[in-house]
Amino acid sequence: MLRRIKMRLAQRRDTKKVAQLFRELDHNLSLKDLVDLIQNKRVVLFKKKQKTLGAFSFAKIGIGIFTLLYVRKLVVDKEFRRRGLGGRMLKKLARFAHRRRADGFFLWSRASAKSFYRKNKLKSWWRIFWKWVD
Repeated sequence: MLRRIKMRLAQRRDTKKVAQLFRELDHNLSLKDLVDLIQNKRVVLFKKKQKTLGAFSFAKIGIGIFTLLYVRKLVVDKEFRRRGLGGRMLKKLARFAHRRRADGFFLWSRASAKSFYRKNKLKSWWRIFWKWVD
């Protein structure tokens, strides 16, 4: 199931599915804000064939020699949880950050997800988790 997972930037036609995923984390998510993120190429989907397995949104912070990706939202579809997909997504996210010439990425964790990030060897301070990329 987890082989051949592809990452691609979300497109306007993906708005409904992305909204469904992100509203699990943010019930007050504005559709206008989501469309802006998609149009600005700030939402990435994880897909296998025609199924959307998960997504994340990001912002690039910093300029020049020190740049980080701030992962705003990272979510796996309920249907695909507890199958190792989240860990695979984090590895792909690290490669994505590297391709974007970022030194690493960081995110703010929900209290319920802290053990997941620790299990996947992200560094932490309180509820902020990060990973440096080579």
